[in-house]
Amino acid sequence: MKRAISFFLAVIMVFTLVPFVSAASPSFVDVPRNHWAYKAITDMAERGIIVGYDDKRFRPNNLVTRAEFAKIMIAAADVDIDRRNVSQTFQDVPKSHWAFYYVESAKPYLTGYKSGSRYTYKPNEAAVREDIAVAMVRLLGYDKSVKADLNVLKKFRDDDRISPNLRSYVAIAIQKDLMQGSDNRFRPLDAITRAEAASLLHRALIERKNNDESKVVFPNPTPTPEKPELPATVTDNFSNTELKNWNTDSATGTWGVINKQVTAIETDEDIEHFFLPLNWKESTEPEKYELIVDVIPSGTNGYGGVFFNGVKDKANVVYVQKDRVILGKVTDVEDDDVDVIASGNYKLKATNRLKVVVNGTTVSIYMNDQFLFSQKQVKQEGTKLGLYLKAEATKDAPRKMTYLDNFTFKAFE
Repeated sequence: MKRAISFFLAVIMVFTLVPFVSAASPSFVDVPRNHWAYKAITDMAERGIIVGYDDKRFRPNNLVTRAEFAKIMIAAADVDIDRRNVSQTFQDVPKSHWAFYYVESAKPYLTGYKSGSRYTYKPNEAAVREDIAVAMVRLLGYDKSVKADLNVLKKFRDDDRISPNLRSYVAIAIQKDLMQGSDNRFRPLDAITRAEAASLLHRALIERKNNDESKVVFPNPTPTPEKPELPATVTDNFSNTELKNWNTDSATGTWGVINKQVTAIETDEDIEHFFLPLNWKESTEPEKYELIVDVIPSGTNGYGGVFFNGVKDKANVVYVQKDRVILGKVTDVEDDDVDVIASGNYKLKATNRLKVVVNGTTVSIYMNDQFLFSQKQVKQEGTKLGLYLKAEATKDAPRKMTYLDNFTFKAFE
């Protein structure tokens, strides 16, 4: 999610002529360095989990509503919001509510209320300490790996105020030193402030990071692990915003995911062709393989598809445009021209499923599962392949952009 948000912001910045600058560390006028939660607030703001206000204030003493807490948990847990086929769980959080998708997506970390068969969330009420205990324990997976010792709650004079269904979570939070009480009280129903939310979740994220550590033996050096063998078949519906299937370091253009679809923007005005290379088992050099992708023009004339036979910044490309599908060759990413090898008539649709089959020196093009044309004597020169966009595809971004989705690569023996 965070990667999608940052990429979308980059789109806005580029195409409103706002220069790219390095992100400065957040500095809030009402959170001085001697504030008890300064480090946590600063770190959580840098991560984009909790943000400040337009007046450069953080307002650390403001209470956090349950709706706001759902939004914070989405960022803290790095949850991708899926807006498709989301049904309403809570009667008081309909789809028209600003926090609907946050609440529904963050349900694994939240508390709710049940009366008979009716569920409510009470989004405008303040989030309380027992709520954040549940969130932290579930965020760290301790509810599945740690047995709750309810006896630890007996040291608190107000343990009877802890909601019955939440007692095990609060106990685990105490056992793992995620939360503490004061004056022999836990104060489970006390509202949490923005500073407290930042501090407690910051502690949980540090705990999660520390849990990744493993014991090693010295003085013998730890052997360098072998790199996993890359696959000969890859599918990607871009639900992972990190683009882990792709070599973004070697890409031309700046690629990112928005709403589970991938696109690219121009950060160098000299670049006319955007390539996103796939990570795959290139050493096999298969005689036959296929590339499939959905080309989705949003207010554009297309100009999206795939590339193959790639060597450095040169490659064969197949892309969809307003009235044709082009098979061509790009020899210079800074030159707008494409050397057209062959083309076929095609009327651009809202979604265009492009399939390119390379079999030796023959390239066959299919659109929406229908054969369109083929071309022989297309020499296989390189093994780089992946997604392709002409710069024209996003020249009017963010209002008009071409997106790519539902990618498949398959190599045949």
